[in-house]
Amino acid sequence: MACDNMQKSAHYYENMRDSGVEWLGEVPNHWNKTKISNIFSVIGSGTTPQSSIGSYYDDGTIPWVQSGDINGNKLLRTSKCITAQALKSYPALRIYKAPYIAIAMYGASVANISKVLIASCTNQACCVLASPKTGMSLDYMFYALAGAKEELLLFARGGTQPNISQDIIRHFILPVPPLAEQIQIACYLDKVCESIIKIIDEAKSSIAEYKELKSSIIYEAVTKGLNRNVEMKDSRIVWIGKIPNHWDATKIGNFVSIRSGITLGKRYASDKTMVARPYLRVANVKADRLALDDVATIMVTPEEAKKYELVPGELLMTEGGDRDKLGRGTIWNGEIPGCLHQNHVFAVHVNEKYMLTKYLDYLTTSPVGREYFDLTAKKTTNLASTNSSTILRFTVPVPPISEQKDIVAMLDTKCKILDEIIQEKEALVRDLDAYKKSLIYEVVTGKRKVF
Repeated sequence: MACDNMQKSAHYYENMRDSGVEWLGEVPNHWNKTKISNIFSVIGSGTTPQSSIGSYYDDGTIPWVQSGDINGNKLLRTSKCITAQALKSYPALRIYKAPYIAIAMYGASVANISKVLIASCTNQACCVLASPKTGMSLDYMFYALAGAKEELLLFARGGTQPNISQDIIRHFILPVPPLAEQIQIACYLDKVCESIIKIIDEAKSSIAEYKELKSSIIYEAVTKGLNRNVEMKDSRIVWIGKIPNHWDATKIGNFVSIRSGITLGKRYASDKTMVARPYLRVANVKADRLALDDVATIMVTPEEAKKYELVPGELLMTEGGDRDKLGRGTIWNGEIPGCLHQNHVFAVHVNEKYMLTKYLDYLTTSPVGREYFDLTAKKTTNLASTNSSTILRFTVPVPPISEQKDIVAMLDTKCKILDEIIQEKEALVRDLDAYKKSLIYEVVTGKRKVF
């Protein structure tokens, strides 16, 4: 049945039965269920040959899919490729015919599913499901797996690198309607999900634009002030540029002090008196807020609890993480009594005779701070780190305190408005994404009939 001829409204199957599978619940009487290994003729994965990955396609190369490319959207795109030399010298490489389904087996994208439309190789973190057997629709199976993502995640093992084994995937049970219904369901979800994704993408694009606007407003204010007619001078600092003639530019080490936090994993004597305290990790410190929904607890001595307790008014800065978030900070206002901080989170005390803590907060989140920490960071492939000495050498523009107060007041007002708009759009994205997931689950498990 063509998608254009399908009814728009949802109905419900009259006769349902218990599937015997917890995540499926009740399914239509005439539906079946089976293991993934009974659905696909080809189930495999890939590997990663050394020194053979290109960033564009050349003659004789083959596209290469990584687990990080699998973003949950139906159609996957990749710009990576395996070089011609690798294809000749690495016989373990397998080229999978398109189309096929790829499932991320571990890492940040674990349990994500995408459909791949190009013949390609994959890395070892991808599970490939290809060549569905007679009576099976690849498009429906994509949606069935998308509807099963939360259940698949329950099988993930590991801490920082959660993983799902290929054996788990092989034995995972999926619902199987008659082929005609599979095609109808896939057509319906293609149309509805395409509309939802379009709105989500538009909202995300708008969020990026508002964040860029906010960044621009902050940068202009903290480097040029509020008087556009003031005479300017060259600060001679690459990440600052020109500043008002009556401003200074100096290292923050001249007016701040930094405290490192407590190191985890320390051993204590069995007779040592210990107390439980909440403590902040890097994950709790965002660029403009604190994420306090998941705060860990640590056992420390009373002396350590006193030494590492956060003081309201301190600026928190992160030592390491993603490059674009390095050195991010926000002000601690005593949100959790007796809270400590991990050694990867610095507590910065600012002498407010020279600079307002809030002004320094805006500086660290502005392009001034972003460029400095990017230039000075110790970098690996995906992560970066800094240290207290580098932070203390951070040279910043320093207006008179009276101007700092005016700038902070203006930025507080404008950023509040922009933050509210951004939060509304982020809530829309979350709601639409949740609706899409719920809809897919209901349709592929027969809770909702769409034809």
